[in-house]
Amino acid sequence: MINKKFYTTSEALSKIKVSRNTLFLWFKHKKIPEVRRDRNNHRIFSSRDIQRILHYKNKLVPPANSFSGRG
Repeated sequence: MINKKFYTTSEALSKIKVSRNTLFLWFKHKKIPEVRRDRNNHRIFSSRDIQRILHYKNKLVPPANSFSGRG
């Protein structure tokens, strides 16, 4: 069997560099997909999960057009 490395929430946060609150809000608002949980119902993160979260974190969004067009 292949030993796959999983990370705790604290370990994932140190790699992602966002606050615990921010990460949990992203889960709550479905900004990022939910991750697996261990037998104690704690989240466990694979390397792929961390890469997906980093992709969301670093996603560029075009600025909102605040110009009303009136002069």
